[in-house]
Amino acid sequence: MIKVKSIYLNNHPATIIQTSQDEPPHRIVQKLDIPSPRAVLVLNGGTAKLDENLQEHLRRLLQEGVAKYVAEHGVVVVTGATDAGIFSIFGEGLHRYNVQTPCIGVAVKALVTWKGRLPRWLPHQWLDNGREPLEPHHTHFVLVDGKNWGDETEMMYRLVQELSQNCPSLAIFAGGGTITLGEMELNVSQQRQMILIEGSGRTTDSVVEEHSGISTVNPRFTNIAKKGRISIFSLQDNPEKLEQMIHHLLFS
Repeated sequence: MIKVKSIYLNNHPATIIQTSQDEPPHRIVQKLDIPSPRAVLVLNGGTAKLDENLQEHLRRLLQEGVAKYVAEHGVVVVTGATDAGIFSIFGEGLHRYNVQTPCIGVAVKALVTWKGRLPRWLPHQWLDNGREPLEPHHTHFVLVDGKNWGDETEMMYRLVQELSQNCPSLAIFAGGGTITLGEMELNVSQQRQMILIEGSGRTTDSVVEEHSGISTVNPRFTNIAKKGRISIFSLQDNPEKLEQMIHHLLFS
């Protein structure tokens, strides 16, 4: 069953779609009511608090590289939806570059809320302070049934696969933990190209090490490094080069 509602986040209109895990992705895409994508870009990775130096480097790349590219080329974006970590940084970039293209956040319904006054139609449970706020510059949210972070991953990638049936797609990873590892594995199984930001930490750096020939003694990392369509981008490099890499991988 699908429920569709319109909301305002920071005075920006957004659409919320609430759905079960077994809903066919084509039905959800229909409810998104967006134009056929020219390309689809997925952003996955860390939502934990970042140290100041890493945050500044990621802000430069995710805003002046990724968000700027999205604004200029009209690429549809899919993210983890919350106002935390890399998604918060990227959301600031959406605002900074006045991005008009659809940006779709996918999360577990029971674990999210948003800042500001809640609409009357929402159940009181959404007021729970333990929930993570949604990033306010996304245009759409797909909220799935579940209890734990990671329960949204399968639906996220079913949607990405549906959205990218007739266009190229690409995933970008920065940092992240166990959930990020599962997301990488889905990209491998769907044969999607991935950009891994070297120096962003944790799971992303572990797979970069495996890809570079440094063993992490973790068979999941090894499998991704061997089978994945991986491109490495240094955290220290400039945003213009990241834009160029994104464009090359999507359209060359």
